Amino acid sequence: METKKLDFATTLKDAIAIGVKNAPSIIAAVALWLVTIWIPYLNVGTTIAITLLPTLLAKGEIINPLSIFDSKYRRYMGEFFITMGLMVFPILIGFIFMFVPAIVLTFAWSLSYYFLIEKGKNPMQAIKASNDATYGSKWTMFFVSLLFGVIVAVVMAIFQTICNAINVGVITFIVMFVLYVIAISISMAINASYWKQLKDNVE
Repeated sequence: METKKLDFATTLKDAIAIGVKNAPSIIAAVALWLVTIWIPYLNVGTTIAITLLPTLLAKGEIINPLSIFDSKYRRYMGEFFITMGLMVFPILIGFIFMFVPAIVLTFAWSLSYYFLIEKGKNPMQAIKASNDATYGSKWTMFFVSLLFGVIVAVVMAIFQTICNAINVGVITFIVMFVLYVIAISISMAINASYWKQLKDNVE
């Protein structure tokens, strides 16, 4: 089977389409996750749900923000933590080798949680599947992330400057919180496009 590679234009087009269609639901889900992340045990399920949200978006489903509290997500807690542990330590080691290996591994393994739960693979299989699925697409993922990061940084800087001029703490907090939520939401739409394009590269 020929490995499909990410298309830069398609990724941006998909991300915009998915983001616009689901904007209120994604923003509400992310906001609910952020305001409840301090609650022990519940935060495990909501974090897993938020992590998997792009797989639902890739299917074209309309998201119910309250679904992040579904208890079904907590059943994956063990596999989720094992996969996280298997990825975190090699990435940390990669940072020792002048950052580049860590960045490559981050993109290579970015779909691991999706393969773990959506395709029922074990942690090692999920990491390998993500590595195989993203083969040949990591440069595209890097440039999409770079473009997104630059836009977010510029927008954040503009609003931070405005908020500093107003100099009202509450307003600054609300504005920055809203921008942060929107940034996470757009990031999810981008990840949904990645998954949509690459998920069939691995059986």
